Amino acid sequence: MISTLVGTHGIYAFGERTPGRSQVQPGDWICFYAAGKGIVAHAQVVSAPEKMVHPSVRHPDQYPWVFRVEHAHLYVDEPIVLDAALRRQLEAFQHRDEEKSWAWFVQSTHRVTAHDCTVLTQRA
Repeated sequence: MISTLVGTHGIYAFGERTPGRSQVQPGDWICFYAAGKGIVAHAQVVSAPEKMVHPSVRHPDQYPWVFRVEHAHLYVDEPIVLDAALRRQLEAFQHRDEEKSWAWFVQSTHRVTAHDCTVLTQRA
């Protein structure tokens, strides 16, 4: 779905309760995480999320907040794996117990520092 929406159509969609949805603004960079794989794409946001139905969004009733993206880089076949070594490089994980779950980092949308964005997209 990320390949289709981000790569082909230059959009992405959020649900009603997607954390951070109202903070997404043009000029932001966004990373896309695929469960069990890793970071599979990143792109620049070029519009604020708008409530609409887009024909390419599967289940548009569940994901009505659509925004446009440009400068998409997809690496679905070579995802950036968020292993322990990579997580240790991220400012978001400073002062966190390495043994605890890190699902919080990928289960919702939230801001990261420019440093972390660079680390997360380093191979792209």
